[in-house]
Amino acid sequence: MSSLSLALVFFLAVSVLGAAAEEAVFEHLIGSGPEDWWITYPDQHSYAGSSVEHPSWALDPLEERPVMILFHSSHCAACVQQEAAIIRVLGVLGDEVAYQDVLTESEYEKGWGGLLVYYPQGDPRADPIYVPLTVFLTLGPGPGGGTEVVWHSAVGSTGERRIRSYLSDAVARYDEASRSWER
Repeated sequence: MSSLSLALVFFLAVSVLGAAAEEAVFEHLIGSGPEDWWITYPDQHSYAGSSVEHPSWALDPLEERPVMILFHSSHCAACVQQEAAIIRVLGVLGDEVAYQDVLTESEYEKGWGGLLVYYPQGDPRADPIYVPLTVFLTLGPGPGGGTEVVWHSAVGSTGERRIRSYLSDAVARYDEASRSWER
């Protein structure tokens, strides 16, 4: 095989594998399923498919980086576990994300308002376990090709691996969206 042929094969391999590798960066797709990133309310939500009115206190930090919010109580074991797992993950990824810690008993209005917006099944009053609620906000491609706020939320102590998974996705999606602004 000539050096020109080898160069062509190498170029094609890098092009194809590079595109595949870029797509494989994200562990979670944008969609409407329970494990997806969402643009509107997900399938399991009582307002499935409806647009989300994100509060300004959640969107403002998104102008500079992805956002993670923990809604929790100081009186629940799952909340203590989730907070500890988040702190461990932030030890690695903390510089790349805006973290908001919302203690529901001291920030009642913000806490309850956030639960009403981000509870993945709809109304948190219908569920006896509504904290801890962990929310991830980032940017991603919308159905029309523009950049949209994409989000995910989970109730309960989800563990360090799941937190790291969504947070890594959030950072990668945000970086990809911000690269498109620079063009």
